[in-house]
Amino acid sequence: MINILNKINFHTLWRAMKQKWVPALPTIIVSLLLFLLFLHFFGIRLVIMSSFLTLLFQSRHLQDFRPRELMKTSVLLYLIFFASFFATRNLLLCGIFNFIIPFFVVALLTDKFNPKAYFIYTMEFVFLQLIPISPKDIPTQLCALTVGLIFVIFSLYLYSKIIKRKRHYGTVRKGMKNLSIQLKKIKNKEDVSLDIISLTQMMYHMNQVIYSSRNYTHLANGYGKINYYFMLIFQRFQYFVQHFKPVELLICKEDEQYFEDLSSIFASVEQNMNTIDNFPLNEKLNRFIETRHLSSKKAEEAMKEILSILIYTLSSMTKVSMSRPEKDWKIPSTSNPIKNLRLFTRLDRFQIRFALRLSLVLCVSFLFCFGTKLNHSYWYPMSAFLMLMPYAEESLMKINNRILGTMAGLLIVFIFMDLFHSFTSHIVIILIMTCLMYAAPITSWTMTMYTTCYGMALTTLSLDMKEAIILRLLYVVLAAITTWIANQFLLPNTAESEFKNSVRSLFDIDIQLIRELQKWKTQNMDMDVFRNLIVHSHLISNEIQSYMNTHLTKEEKDFYSQLLPLNQKLVSEMEQLNFYLRHHKDLIDFTNNLLLEQLFANLEDVTKRIYFSYIRNQLTSFVMPSKQLHTYGILDDNLYFNDLAFNCIQSIDQLIYLSKKAPII
Repeated sequence: MINILNKINFHTLWRAMKQKWVPALPTIIVSLLLFLLFLHFFGIRLVIMSSFLTLLFQSRHLQDFRPRELMKTSVLLYLIFFASFFATRNLLLCGIFNFIIPFFVVALLTDKFNPKAYFIYTMEFVFLQLIPISPKDIPTQLCALTVGLIFVIFSLYLYSKIIKRKRHYGTVRKGMKNLSIQLKKIKNKEDVSLDIISLTQMMYHMNQVIYSSRNYTHLANGYGKINYYFMLIFQRFQYFVQHFKPVELLICKEDEQYFEDLSSIFASVEQNMNTIDNFPLNEKLNRFIETRHLSSKKAEEAMKEILSILIYTLSSMTKVSMSRPEKDWKIPSTSNPIKNLRLFTRLDRFQIRFALRLSLVLCVSFLFCFGTKLNHSYWYPMSAFLMLMPYAEESLMKINNRILGTMAGLLIVFIFMDLFHSFTSHIVIILIMTCLMYAAPITSWTMTMYTTCYGMALTTLSLDMKEAIILRLLYVVLAAITTWIANQFLLPNTAESEFKNSVRSLFDIDIQLIRELQKWKTQNMDMDVFRNLIVHSHLISNEIQSYMNTHLTKEEKDFYSQLLPLNQKLVSEMEQLNFYLRHHKDLIDFTNNLLLEQLFANLEDVTKRIYFSYIRNQLTSFVMPSKQLHTYGILDDNLYFNDLAFNCIQSIDQLIYLSKKAPII
């Protein structure tokens, strides 16, 4: 019995170690080597630089190795280096730089979809001010930064080649496998609802990949572009499965064989697509389009459109550069802060609110340090920076964890430092705490405990332990008070307020998409605007879904669980309508089609009214396009376009019905 219990305990312990330590091991190794590297060549004073450089490795090692992106990051780190130097020159420059640099770093890099993008750069800016230098020391510190960056980049390269398996288009491959399975289930008349849910989650992830590949002026790089087109394929396929019922798709044996063969082709795409040569796959797809047909002409037309995008995407995959921005995919000027400086004054924007809050807190705390010259007062801005998070709820958690972790860490330090006094023992404690803090959950109080031990082991090399403990507690409490005040009264971003903004934004995107569709008459539809809106719609839906799962009542969950799929369906319909209007100009009379004009004008008006009904919890009366608009001018009623337009009206109808049950936002 004892042996069995020992085996169970050992197995549990090993599994816990694998979950906690194995993923953290690369970061721990890099952190230890960086610490020893700085300690040996540049002295104990500059080992603080290993903190933000380790974080750079930690944030990038699970991504593909992209030299172009790392070069941009390095340039920005050098610029921040010089900014931190000027911020320590005098009181005036301290105030100016500690307001301007954090503000623009957050405003340009951070938003609600990527709220921590600012962290590495602002951490460097804060931490380098903790070790102010004179002009003659710049070459030494610059050399240290360069050596550290080279080591991190080399570590990322080594990790990508030796340890990490290739992850190119991992979610895309899973999605193609999902489509292959769905086609087989359609052929066998089986339920595909679980596969659709799984595919939706993949699409959310792909939109995050697309969004994270953008830069200041371009919507995506080559990798993001290919993910975008595959996301459209999955979105259209999902719509295809939900729109066409099995009774429409499986009329005869030839239809069953159609789905069986297409399932095999999709499985082949999943296994064999690559970045060098996809010609054989495209040959299969072209041959299939030419020789295989469905009994339902509308279903066949819809599937052909999906396959045409797949052929184009597989061809583009071999031509794009993974990390190079797509020059033709530009961020619309209305949402580009470089071209539209008014965006920096929009206090309703998530990033601007946080940028102002962080800048003011750092400005006040560093001015306090510079003005008072108190011993180790730099712990005040450092602690405030680590406590202040984009969301008020997360920041409150950080304040609690910081206080609790600091007290626990100081207790451990008091015990250990009373026993061990030598320089070597301090270094050993630092190395042990490095291992522990990178294995601990980043949101836990235990990580703060380990970082406190790490910092105090460094500090007590030159400062009396009791004095260090008192000062550490004093500055942490001061930072906690400052951060709490900022979170309460200085443009706070709360999860609830951002959820409400997300719901409003979802309808606002619907309205903007319809406005873009209305440009069919002048042929001035901007695909960059369309792409940007579609990606944002998915990302916002994911934000709503995440909040919905943890914060809402059952009734509210029921409501939004109906709203999100319906809105995604509407977005898919508008994307397909846009594609149809752009690529089938020969079938549509753009010069004299009053019905189309009326359709889109009414859709915009209706969507606006639904938007107001959600905000005010009341639905005003309005005129809705009726079913008599099923045929648009000279369009043949057999065209799939008519189904899309009519379904779009039905989606709006369903939104109207749902809005009567809307909670007040």
